Amino acid sequence: MTACETSPFTVRTYRSGNRFVAVCRGEMDVTTCEMFFASVLPGITDPAVDEVVVDLTDVTFLAASGLRSLLLLLFATHHTGRTFDLVNAQPQVRRVLDLFGFTTVKAGLVWETAMSPRGGRR
Repeated sequence: MTACETSPFTVRTYRSGNRFVAVCRGEMDVTTCEMFFASVLPGITDPAVDEVVVDLTDVTFLAASGLRSLLLLLFATHHTGRTFDLVNAQPQVRRVLDLFGFTTVKAGLVWETAMSPRGGRR
């Protein structure tokens, strides 16, 4: 039995105004991170979207591969001038994010954007 069979991973996406939201459920690991990335990427490339939000309320496990996908999406949104937010991370997921410095990387990107000689976003 694979991890997907014991804990299916799903991503439900929707748009609300200029916000793209991805609601995740299950284990974000090597078997699910490509599907997660592919589900969120359209929000980053949509010119009508200013903010990408990933809701982690029902994510029960975050592996290094899932963290890598989150970082790639964070960098992509930063590169395109959009904001990227993670919301509702459970304690075990928040711990992984903190241990690997996700919040520090995000804060650094925000600082870089705010202090950019280009005058900020887009």
